[in-house]
Formats: sequence, structure tokens, C-alpha cells
Amino acid sequence: MFSVLLSLMAPEAHAQEEGESAGQFTVTNLDGSPIRWPEAPNNLKERAKRSQQEAPARLLKRNKYVEKIQQDEEIGPRIAGDFPSASMTDCYNAPYDGRISLTMSHWQWCSTFIGSYSSYEKCKGPPPGNGCVEIGSVQFRVGIMGQGHQDKNDRGARKARYWMQLDQPKIFNAPRLTDKLSFTGLCTSFSTGARCEDAPGNGRTDTLAGWMAAGHVDWEYTSPEGSLTGEKKALFEFSITSMVAQEYPVPGIVIPPGITGFRCDSAPYMKWPVAIPSYGCVFDGVISTWRFRATPDVAETAKHVWTAQFKPNLTRPPSVDNKKTPGSVQSGMPLERLAGEAGSENDVLHGKNRDKSIATCKTNFGQSYSRGKTRDCDEYPMASTREGAWTGDVQSEDGTSHFSVKPLPSDDNQAAGRLLNDFYLAERIINGDDFYVDVRAADGSEYSGVEEPAGVSSPLSNRSCDLRQPVVSGVKTDAAPEKTFLDYAKTTPDGWTGGDSTYSVKLPDGRILWLFSDTFLGPLNNDGTRPTSAPFVNSTMVVQNGNQLTTLRGGPKTRPEGLMKPAADKHWYWLGDGHLHKEGGTTYLQVIFQEYYKFGPGSWDFRHKANFVATFSLDSLGTSYGHEPLYVDPVPSTPGIGWGSALLPSSLSGDGYTYIYGVDDAPTNKKMRVARVKGTDLTGKWEYLNPGAGGWMRSEKQAANVYTGIANEYSVTPWYGGFMVVSQSSREAFSGEIKAAVSCSPHGIFQLETDVFRMPEPGPWGSYAGKTAGTIISYNAHVHSSMLNGGAGPYTLSYNVNSMDSRVSSSADHYRDPGIYKPRFISFSMTPTGGTLRSTGKGAG
Repeated sequence: MFSVLLSLMAPEAHAQEEGESAGQFTVTNLDGSPIRWPEAPNNLKERAKRSQQEAPARLLKRNKYVEKIQQDEEIGPRIAGDFPSASMTDCYNAPYDGRISLTMSHWQWCSTFIGSYSSYEKCKGPPPGNGCVEIGSVQFRVGIMGQGHQDKNDRGARKARYWMQLDQPKIFNAPRLTDKLSFTGLCTSFSTGARCEDAPGNGRTDTLAGWMAAGHVDWEYTSPEGSLTGEKKALFEFSITSMVAQEYPVPGIVIPPGITGFRCDSAPYMKWPVAIPSYGCVFDGVISTWRFRATPDVAETAKHVWTAQFKPNLTRPPSVDNKKTPGSVQSGMPLERLAGEAGSENDVLHGKNRDKSIATCKTNFGQSYSRGKTRDCDEYPMASTREGAWTGDVQSEDGTSHFSVKPLPSDDNQAAGRLLNDFYLAERIINGDDFYVDVRAADGSEYSGVEEPAGVSSPLSNRSCDLRQPVVSGVKTDAAPEKTFLDYAKTTPDGWTGGDSTYSVKLPDGRILWLFSDTFLGPLNNDGTRPTSAPFVNSTMVVQNGNQLTTLRGGPKTRPEGLMKPAADKHWYWLGDGHLHKEGGTTYLQVIFQEYYKFGPGSWDFRHKANFVATFSLDSLGTSYGHEPLYVDPVPSTPGIGWGSALLPSSLSGDGYTYIYGVDDAPTNKKMRVARVKGTDLTGKWEYLNPGAGGWMRSEKQAANVYTGIANEYSVTPWYGGFMVVSQSSREAFSGEIKAAVSCSPHGIFQLETDVFRMPEPGPWGSYAGKTAGTIISYNAHVHSSMLNGGAGPYTLSYNVNSMDSRVSSSADHYRDPGIYKPRFISFSMTPTGGTLRSTGKGAG
């Protein structure tokens, strides 16, 4: 087409000596500089890839402008109906930022520039050369707007409209106002089998005076479905040329191909209401934005999306490397819609995204995360995008899961899903279309993000008591149930043969449930050694009924796993203390788990990541395998702060609160932290101790360290009207000292420290000196409230022994001598003696 136009620009010159009248219409930027047109697409592939390139700041500016237009003109979503009324002012004032045109949205395209008509005389060829003398000109402000369209149950809705306005004429000298000027639009199809049909009356020819009086012209095009199949998608380009009706007809380029085009489709999945097909044409060269307002009915989903976008490392599943979740405007990584009819390949992929999201929710939040179908597994990016949980992971080259899942209230999540679908329909986002998600506040203003609570939740109240110096006596080693565990390890075919942590919970029927972190499973060899093929899992439980033990673990019968399945590669959980929680007439076991991840090749190259409360059913304790939590609830987690070092149940605290103890980890001089929750539900609202701030704080970040020298695991139990903490000392690395301190209040101040026991195993002069390949360490000392015997003692204390020989070899310590990696139990008495030394009715606690 344009080769024809160019040939028209140089017709054979007329030979008249006096010359002829002629005219020319030209366009420039608003500042008068020449317009630089981009290259036009040469084929369908190039046309399909064309997209308006925008930096995040520019895109946000465009979005803000479009939103203002919609508010000022009360324009609703483009769901149905004919072309809406529009003002060219929208195009005149658009934020072009140096561009000649701007696709505002799928429904609107704009361009504005200067158009000038010049009248010539004495021309012996096309102006401006060939002896032509300009006698005058008229300058116009030119605005061009394109409008998309869609409607339901009407294949004729596959249409687009362009209209041009010439206004603010300025006359220079004496142009011929009788000269005729025409504008012609051309619609070019890039899709085989797709036609672009002109509506009657497209274009206009008028005198210059006519254009000055009413400078308006429009073009409307329809796209019959013809022989198209599937989505019946067709891509078109639009251009405008001018023509002067004089002796030397001079065509001019107003809008060349490559500036604006539109796409028409009959995508069968674009239905509204349900089952009613829709049809339409949009300006596809732009990335749309879903402005997702965090109104009360969708507040939780909006919060999840925002967190996934801007704090992805706080989301599940976890990752060793930083997660980079796409979809926010600021990320510059749009989402791509994944859509198709039922049974199509894309529909299958959508199902795989949902399946993986649900499986990930179960892994991270428990098999019964839905809480009786009251919560849905929300995923971001959404299952309806190529960046979803399955399709996005397939595309990820770094092995990091750049998506997030979270159980959310069903009403909230489903309402958000309807809003997303409304966006797809209102903006006509079909398969392959890119879009962003911009989370906004409920009123449309900038979203402030996820704000943590702050300030004092409850004032601090310290108790008074007759606190006396404790004295330890009657220490006995090899206390029960040590031998029971040793005997069990020798004979079990697939149960516990060694483990650490060693917490305990007394069940309602009197049995004791032992909780272990890293655990070796049986059987042992006939000679008492451990086979190098022995299963090793990160957590187990052992039910003690008298002298009978039963091991409970996760995973199927033939594949042992820990109680908490790792949420990602190089991640695992170690358990902390647990207790019983009764809700709705049912008693549950709640255990705090700490998540860790490995970041390097060294044995100690791991870090703490997060803390969780896992809720288990007590109904299946007779089955040895398949034990996994019903629910897993994250708790606020500052990296390096492990919660669950100890629990003091509300039944023992004396004030109706359950106290949760943690550790601010360090190589030495580890520090205690304290939190509490009303009642027995560890998933309730926690309060965090900060004596210096005057009480119990709302935010974990406001918690304070309150006792130095604690270990990663310890215990707090009632003691003669007060409370005692028992812990391995961390004032030196791998200390063999177990110490106790006492307080009138569950939260401290813990004081009057006394020695309880020195573990004989660790160190170069310990009981294993010269007998092992690796250094022996002892750790995790705590008293068992499940065996308090009324509270006055004797107390049962356990600690763990381990070797730093991490080899998997028949000559390695853990395989040559399984007896190393087992808990030791001692019993002791600790009574107050002498006069009262201090009362803690006042002071920090």
C-alpha cells in the first residue's frame, strides 16, 4: 500500500509555465520537531509481540491518569454496550512523556500532535519544492482516539473505532480555504482468514474551511469471524493518510502502520454471565493492571498478594535463595493469563497449578488446613497465570519457588477470585495477555502494607513469694525411663533407636508422649551396631505405656519421614516443646516446630528461619506411620529467634496463661525470651515480654532478652510456690554444666542460680575420651513436667549426647556405637533452704 502512496508522491511534473495551485498536509510533534515513526511489523509474529514499553514509574503514571478519567467521567468497566462517549481532552492531556502515541488501556488509544495545511501557488510539481510558493497555512491541534468494544451474544461486537479531531486552527497569511483535504483510514489484517471491514461513511473529504468549522472524522471497522478457529483471534494495524485534491495530489502520512492496531477475538471462555459468550476488540499493545482494592471483604487475600509481591521471603513455601515473586508493577515482571476451554491443554495446566498449590498448602499448613472447609488455599501468582505454582516452577531456572500459598477465609478468597474474573472480563484479558496486580487501599489510595501491631498489650505484673536459695540433692543417674529406651532400641524392627530433643507430654489417659527431633530408626544389627542404611528423620514421637514404647512418624509405611515434611529443598524442621489443647470437646496435641535451612557445605552451615505451631490429632496414636499435623500455623518469627525451647502450660502457670519460652541464639551466652497466650491454644494471640517497655508487647519485634546463659532447649516448671528454669549453661561453648535458677513469676527474674549436674560425656576429658572418632557433645537439658510427682520432686531430667562425627560409615560413631545418640535421664531433688534471700515482688520480670 505504501509503495503505491510513495509512487504518488512523485507524479510526472506538469509543464505549464505559469504553474499550478497545490497544497500539503504535514504533521510534527507538539514542539514542532519532526516525528520519528517506529518500524512497522512485517509479519504476524512481529505484530503479535509488539508491546508498549514502560518503566514502572511511567506505567503507574498512566494507570493513575486512566483511573482519574474513569472517576471524572464516571466510566464503569467495559463490560457491554456500544462505544462510550469520550472527550478528546483525555488524549490531549494524556501523559505521553515524549511519545507520539499512548495506549491508555485495552479500550483506549491516543495520539496528539500538530497538523499543518499549507497552500502553494506556481507549482510545477508536488510541493514544497518544484517552484512552489507558499501563500499561507492553517495549523491545527490534532487528536486521535481509538476505542475498543465488546458485548455479549453478538458477534458484531468484534469492532473498533478511531476518530480524529482537528481543532484550535491558527491561520498564517492567506491560505486558500476552498482547498479540499481528505483523510483516509486503512485497516490491515495480519491474520490469515481474518478480514477487516469498513463501516459505511468511513473517512471524510472537505474544504479547509469545512475542517476549520468542524474538524471531526471517524472510522469504524468490524472483524467477521470468517474461517478463524479456537479463540478466533485476529490482529490488525490501522493507519491514516491525508490527500490534497489539487493538480498535484500529495498524500501525507498522518499515522503510519506500527503505531496503533487492535485485536479481535471470540474466546469461548470469556463468558458473562455464566455460559453466555462475549466478543470484542481491544488495543493489545499494552499491559493492563488489576487495581485490587483491599476492601474489608477481600482484605486477607489482598494482604497475601501484597506480602508475596513485596516481602516474598516471608511467604510459603520457603527458599534458601531470595524469592522474586512477579506481578507487581514495581517488579517489571508481569503475569501472563493462562486460559482455555474445559479439557484444553491450558485447562489441564490450570488444574496442575491448583493441585500443586493445594499440595503445598498441605505441606506447609497441615493436611486439614481448610479447617472444615472454612479456608481456601490461596495462591499467588494465581493458578490462572503462567507464573502459577506448577507452570511457574517449570519455568524457574534457579530452582526457587517464586510463588506463595496461604490458607485464607473462604468467603474472602472467593470474593477476591470473583474480582479477578471481573477484571479479566472487563479488560478482556485472554490467554497470553500480560497484566500486573496493583494492591490498593480500600479507598483506592496507596496500600500501606502489612503493619505489625505495636505497643503494650498488657501491663507487667510480678508476683511475690518467699524465694530462697535452692539446694540440689539426691542426684541419681540412669533414671527411668532410660533403660526402657535402651531395651526398645535393641529390639524394635522399625522404631526409634536414637534421637535428641526429648520433650514429653502426659496424655489424658496417663500415657506419656515423648517428642524427638533428629531420629534414627531400626532395626539395629545383631551385634548391636547400626546399619548405614538406617532411616534418619528429623522428628518422631514415642508413646510410653508403662515399659512399652511405640514409635510414631510421618510418611507412608514403606518410606519413613519426619512428622513435618520439609517445605522445600535444603529445609527441615526440629521440634520444640508441646502440650495439650482442648477445643470443642476434643483434645489435641500442639507442638512448636522450628524451621532451619542449609546455606553451605559445612556441617554447621545452617540457620534458623521460622517458627510454627503444629496441631496433631490424638485419635491415631496406635498407628506407627502417617502421623502428620492437622494444622500448621506460622507464628511471628524473627530469624535467629527460636520459640518453643520450653512451655509452661496454663494448668501449671497459676494465672491462666500458657508461657512460651524461646532463645536468641548465639555461639555462647544465648538469651531467653518469653511470650504468653491466654488459655491453651498456641495459635492464639501471643504477647511478648519486654520489662523495659513496661509489659507484654503486641509485636515479636518488641520482645526483649531477659536471661543470659540459657541453652536452645530448657524447661520451666513450678517450684515451691515459684518457678525454676533448668538449662545447660551457654556461658561457654558445649558446656557440661546444667544449672537451675528460680523466680516468683513464670517470666522471671530468674536468679539464685545453682548447679544441678555436670554431664560427664562431653569434651576431651569426658567419659568418651579416646573412644570416638568425633568430639562428643551434650545438650538439651530439661526437666519433664509430665513426671513432676505432685510438684515437689524428685524431678526427672533428660539431656542428649551426640557425636560430631557426621560420616555415614560402619566405622563412624553413630553406626559403630548406637548407644552414644540416646537421651540420659537423671533424677534429683531441689529444695529451698536457709532464710529468705530476695523477694521479687518488685523489679523487672
